[in-house]
Amino acid sequence: MFEPVILCVWLSPFFFAFLVASGEVCNKRCASRLISKASRRKIEKIIYQVPTIGNVHTINKIMETVKRYNLPVPVETWVVVEEWDTHKTEYKCNKLVVVPSWFECEDLYKSRALEYARRLRKKLVEEVLLTSNYLLLQGDDDSLPSEEFIQECLKVKADIVIGTITPKVKKMWNTILDYERCVACVVICNFFTNVGKPVWTHGEGTCVSSTVDQNVSYDISDISPYKHKTKLVSSEDLFYLHKTSVKGFTTFNSEKKVFIIPPLTFKDAVKQRRRWLWGHIRLVKEKVLPGHNTARLAFFEFLGLGLFALSTLGIPLHYMGIITIPEVFLPFTWLSLLLWFGIRGYAIGKNMGLKHAIIGILTSYVTVTLNFAVNAIGLVKGDPKNFEVIEKQWVD
Repeated sequence: MFEPVILCVWLSPFFFAFLVASGEVCNKRCASRLISKASRRKIEKIIYQVPTIGNVHTINKIMETVKRYNLPVPVETWVVVEEWDTHKTEYKCNKLVVVPSWFECEDLYKSRALEYARRLRKKLVEEVLLTSNYLLLQGDDDSLPSEEFIQECLKVKADIVIGTITPKVKKMWNTILDYERCVACVVICNFFTNVGKPVWTHGEGTCVSSTVDQNVSYDISDISPYKHKTKLVSSEDLFYLHKTSVKGFTTFNSEKKVFIIPPLTFKDAVKQRRRWLWGHIRLVKEKVLPGHNTARLAFFEFLGLGLFALSTLGIPLHYMGIITIPEVFLPFTWLSLLLWFGIRGYAIGKNMGLKHAIIGILTSYVTVTLNFAVNAIGLVKGDPKNFEVIEKQWVD
């Protein structure tokens, strides 16, 4: 009874290889179609927005770097902070958005700040103080969108564009940990986002059209068929992408790089992954999204944890004779293992080069074990019920 499950798990790389190949095709076709449409629109300004809690040094370095990019349209930098931030005069940006303590909406923490900034832009457009022909480039204070990514955002006429995560090398262990994010972008997001059925996303590098920014809020009530007493606490980026897609807007996964800083300590890695995991669990548990979106998110969220646990468990069970895999399938399991290494090497190498592709292959089991561990610890620790931030320090 248990043998078919283990066999399916061991052969799952064939499924993921299909997703990688399909994602490559979808990306090229989607880009070609959206670029042909982009010639009919005019972008007058890019608003590069980053919310932060006192991370002045990193914010200023990131803003300065983006300002130096050779872009065909001007970049206006926005930093979004809370009213109690004591570093307001230190941010080097075009516009400092201070979220007043009295502001209330259906969101908390980061999503509340983003919703306030969104409503501010809506008001400025209505008062003709801001052009409606802008692109919103949403970032985090531990990320840097590449110039190539921004250039592609200007070329494709998609309502929301997601960049491909590329870790900046800091220490070996945390770089290895975030190899998994490269793999997720190539294996999952490049296919599902480009066919308009997103699974995951991130806030480190997301480009939003002014049409979406003006019309799609972070509120739960106008999308969920259920009445919610709770507010959006975390996973606001994932919620926003799904909501945008549900409302019929186009989504595009760019293969251009968005650089990020991996968590600096194991404790921070647990804190970060715990926030993500429980944010996703909340969206699923509270039925915030429509059924098919919820099912897709739930399936892939726990697929990784389940595949790791079952594939690892299957090895001793097989060699101890507790389960028996028919010999006719054994060559395919070895081929599947090689395919798994190949997928990981391809995904990592595509974003970080040959050196990291080799390291990624050699440390594959270390990477997935680390990611399983931080997620398992986060799951056991329970819902943080707030937005836990981690230390961030930019690397040149």
